[in-house]
Amino acid sequence: MSRLAEILPRRIDLRILFLALALTAIGIAMVASTTAGTSRADLAGKQIFFAVLGLIAAGVLLAIDYRILLQYSPGLYGFALLVLLWLPVFGKRIAGAKSWVKVGGGFQLQPSEFARIAIALLLAWILENDDRALLRPRTIWALGAAVGVPVVLVMLQPDLGVALTYFPFLLAALFFGGLPGRWWAILLVSGTLAVGGSWFLLKDYQKDRIRTFLDPNLAARGAGYQVRQARIAIGSGGILGKGWKQGTQSRLGFLPVRHTDFIFAALAEEWGFVGVAVFLALYGALIARALALARDARDRGGSILVILLVLNIAAQALVNVAMNVGVLPTTGITLPFVSYGGSSLVASWCMVGLMLSVAYRRYVNV
Repeated sequence: MSRLAEILPRRIDLRILFLALALTAIGIAMVASTTAGTSRADLAGKQIFFAVLGLIAAGVLLAIDYRILLQYSPGLYGFALLVLLWLPVFGKRIAGAKSWVKVGGGFQLQPSEFARIAIALLLAWILENDDRALLRPRTIWALGAAVGVPVVLVMLQPDLGVALTYFPFLLAALFFGGLPGRWWAILLVSGTLAVGGSWFLLKDYQKDRIRTFLDPNLAARGAGYQVRQARIAIGSGGILGKGWKQGTQSRLGFLPVRHTDFIFAALAEEWGFVGVAVFLALYGALIARALALARDARDRGGSILVILLVLNIAAQALVNVAMNVGVLPTTGITLPFVSYGGSSLVASWCMVGLMLSVAYRRYVNV
């Protein structure tokens, strides 16, 4: 027993584990607070169930050597593409999108969330096999296709929010892989043109979100209602907040989707500036620790994998918070570990499991 107690803290990175657990616990508490006394009061119990599933999934991925997963990443990626291709054709439309698969017991699975795992593994595998200082053109195109194909398939569902979460993978892979300067110029120009041209492909409600972002007063009771109420909730929290389950914007139903997209606004109202500072510090500590693990990884594949995963989590958190405060348009991107949602929470814990797998095997004899 003493030998086990000596080995586990050395090989399993407990800091990453505890930080992820702390964020998950905060999420469960906020789901319980924002749904108490409503018809959705059972969601907190479901979130606990999802958290347990996430922990189990993380444990399984910790037990599997990440190098094996990198080796088989093309197959895992291909399977993920098949599922994403199946959804727009045969999937059942729920809430305007064919993004879900019913798995029984009243539960639904969102495959696009788990596709992020397959994308990260494939990108890390590609970069591990091209360790030059600067990426070759064919590697650049391979990275672009690895992200672009699932983006198109998810957009066909359509699910713009999840599709946007794939792009941080590509940018991080290009940056840390060593993209030549002229390619960054090409990427900047083509990206600008693509963003501008995408306006003609957006749905009316998506265009309304952008118009509202530019001028929230255009639709105070329409598309701009969510952002206005989120700002009111955040501002009313003050320094110390109103207390758990005491947020008036949440309790009185003014703040929409307060257990998912706008859970940060509900947290700010209840916990105030001090609580938000501590909460964001947890994310910062998680990111910093993961980057340290990437630095100490035993090989390029493990290092790139951890970087891709943690930067994706960081990008999601940044966009969600920015969306809540009105700095970015509303996109439906959830707050990792915190927003209600089984697929999102389990996928986030799968990312943690992969990070722990890399950390566990940073010693040559493991």
